[in-house]
Amino acid sequence: MLLLSSMLAAVVAAAGSTTVTANALPAAPYVEARDVKQHLNFDVILHNTGTVPLRLVAIREKVLGPRGDVWQEREVNANGRPSALSGFGELILQPGGYKDVFQPFQDYESREVAKVRLTFVFLNIDRPVQPVTLGGDAIVSVDVTPRDYHPAPYCLPLHGRLLVHDGHDLYSHHRRRDLVAVTIGEPLRGRNANLYAYDLVRIDDEGALFHGSPDRKENWLTFGAPVSAPVRGVVTEAVDDVPDNTFVDGEAVVPREAEALDPLGLGNHVLIRAADGRVSWLLHMEPGSVAVKTGDRVETGQMLGRVGFSGDSLFPHLHFNVTDGVAYPSQGVPSYFRQFRRLSGNTGKAVAYGQIDSGDIISAVPGPGCHP
Repeated sequence: MLLLSSMLAAVVAAAGSTTVTANALPAAPYVEARDVKQHLNFDVILHNTGTVPLRLVAIREKVLGPRGDVWQEREVNANGRPSALSGFGELILQPGGYKDVFQPFQDYESREVAKVRLTFVFLNIDRPVQPVTLGGDAIVSVDVTPRDYHPAPYCLPLHGRLLVHDGHDLYSHHRRRDLVAVTIGEPLRGRNANLYAYDLVRIDDEGALFHGSPDRKENWLTFGAPVSAPVRGVVTEAVDDVPDNTFVDGEAVVPREAEALDPLGLGNHVLIRAADGRVSWLLHMEPGSVAVKTGDRVETGQMLGRVGFSGDSLFPHLHFNVTDGVAYPSQGVPSYFRQFRRLSGNTGKAVAYGQIDSGDIISAVPGPGCHP
C-alpha cells in the first residue's frame, strides 16, 4: 500500500475574475495495493474564489513515473450522451462555492507511480460546452505523490461465507460522502471515517442473504452471528442498549427511543484501539449481546457480541471500519486482512495478507494469529 502527500497546485485563470483553488483530502491520503493493481481514494475540494459562476467541463489525469515521464493520461469530459460528467452531480460552481469531487481514476497498474496530477477545466456558464474542451476560463491542478506503507493486518470479525455487500470502491456509499455538505462551511477540515469501510453479510452457497420473509430480522443469515475482535487492543467504547430496528413493508424503521440514544446511528457497537493507535469500529450489533465494556483489554478472536439490526442499518449486517482516532469523525484508513480465502463458487484462493472490497466473497481461514 502507498501513502500520498498532497500539494495545492497553482491556478491558471482568465481576466482575474475567474479563479479556482483545489486541495486533496486527506492531506496525506492512503493508496491500497491488491495483486498487481493499486487503488487511490481521496477527495478534491474545489473552491471558486472568483466573482463569476463556472461550469466544470473536464477532469484530466497525468500519471508520472520516477523520472517525471508521463506513464498514463486519462480524461472525463462532456463527450457522450449522457456524458461521464453526469455522475459528478452539480457541475456549476458558484462564486465563493465549494465542490467535493471524488478521485475518479482510482485504479493503477504500476506500483511505482511517482506522482498523480488531476487537472480541472472550467468554462464561464455563458459559453457553449463542447464534447472535448481544449482550453478553459479557469484551470486548476493538484498533485499527489505516493510512497510505500505497510499496515499490520486484521482478522476478519465474522466467520462463514461472507459477502462484502458494500465496500469503499468509487460507487460505494461509504466512499461517496460529500465533505462540503457535512462540514457546514469548512470542507478543508473534512474527515471521512468510512473512506475504507465494509458492510459484511453472511450468505449461503447460492448467494442468498435471507431465507423466508425478509421482513423478519431473524431470517437474515447474518442476524445473531458472533462478532470477534479483529485485533488485540483496548476497548475505548462499548454500547449495548440501543433497540434494534424493525421492518415495515420492507423498509427499516428506527425506534423513536433509539434516535435519542444513538444520534450518530452507530447502533450497539464496540471500538478497539490497537497498539499502533488505529481504532476498529464494529457497528450495528444486537442489544444485550455486547460482551465487553469500555476499558477492557481484548485478544484477537475474542467474542465481542452478535450482529443485530441497530443504528443506521437497512438490514442486519456488520459494519467494520478503521480510523486514525477514537473521535467521530476521525479519518478512515485502510485495513488489510490475514488468513482468509477469496472465493469463486466452490473454489477459492488463500490470501495470507490482502485487501477486500465491494463484491468480494470471502471466508476466514482458522489458524494461529486470529484466535486468542
